[in-house]
Amino acid sequence: MINQTIPNMPDMANKSMLYCIGTDAQQLVHIKHLLADQYELCEFSCIEDAQAELNGKNPNLILCHLSCLNGDASSLFSIMENAVTRARVLIIGPKLSVIEQISILKQGARGYFQEELVDDKLLIALDLIQRGEVWVERHVIAGLIDELNHTPQLSNEQQAKLDSLSRKELEVAELVSHGATNKMIARTMNITERTVKAHLTAIFQKMNIPDRLSLAIFFRDLR
Repeated sequence: MINQTIPNMPDMANKSMLYCIGTDAQQLVHIKHLLADQYELCEFSCIEDAQAELNGKNPNLILCHLSCLNGDASSLFSIMENAVTRARVLIIGPKLSVIEQISILKQGARGYFQEELVDDKLLIALDLIQRGEVWVERHVIAGLIDELNHTPQLSNEQQAKLDSLSRKELEVAELVSHGATNKMIARTMNITERTVKAHLTAIFQKMNIPDRLSLAIFFRDLR
């Protein structure tokens, strides 16, 4: 694993909020025992329950079991519909192949943690992710690098169209590629849905892309 340094323990009076989503009650109890001193924990059995209980809260981190994703890590964006900022996501589950872990990372997660390794390393993984880093095995990083090296190059025309997008338009396009709805994008960027639609119209015109699906595929392939 990357970076095995024990993190500094956060101030107990100012704990980070962590949403823990999973269906295994025994595993949740064990995770709560490990993390309760460092995080304000909110436990949920599914993503929909987490979304329903958000109520203006702003979790810093989400720890979600693979079994709750139904094969689509981008579904986690749904629980951020009412959040001020996006939480960083760590997926936990059984041992996966390099390709499967890379797929999860490309959908927006910041790391993958093998559940049989749940111990103090989970604290390290969450601390790294909260600080903007990633948590994956070294051979997964090598796989990511290999995949990036084989990513098709954009044509000069495609690059020119991409360069024509404003910073806000790029942010909207990236969120669309992760499966976010207009309402989710509006709340994440603190803008109106009408403004989101205006950004999308401009993106479609500048990129000569016909629809939302084509836009999502184009920007997902860039990752």
